[in-house]
Amino acid sequence: MDELLLDSTYLLPLFGLKVDLKDFVTGFPLLLDAYSVTYHPLALVEGKRVILKLSRKYPSKKKLLLEAYRKGLRTIQGEEKLKQTVLTNQTIEEVADRLLDVDGVRDYFDRMTYGTAAYNNVLLLTEDEELLKVSKTDRSPRPRKVGNWEKMLLGLR
Repeated sequence: MDELLLDSTYLLPLFGLKVDLKDFVTGFPLLLDAYSVTYHPLALVEGKRVILKLSRKYPSKKKLLLEAYRKGLRTIQGEEKLKQTVLTNQTIEEVADRLLDVDGVRDYFDRMTYGTAAYNNVLLLTEDEELLKVSKTDRSPRPRKVGNWEKMLLGLR
């Protein structure tokens, strides 16, 4: 079974946040059945960052948002079909640094996710246009394959 690394976008719905991905509710379980699915631990931090930003914007919903995050975290960590990757190692950091220096990718979380996928030679699922673009160059190490939700969903049906 192929291993697939999810970018943080695909965990956000588990924290009660809406993402604009066609047929996500029906497609995500198909993904879990078709692949050995992993996520980077920084995706959890990134999800919390989104929740905190929304709670500042909508203070009356802060309690509800924080509870939804904790519930989502329990779901993610309790789901046997979702596995967490290693946080970092020397090779992942080298790829992440190269993405900054050579390709100009500024977001550290994105660089770490990409570096982890490259290090483990797995499929990377992302909606990040910058990462999709970098994956088509020969300047930095690449994951085995990089794709987005729409293309992945077509392959599952």
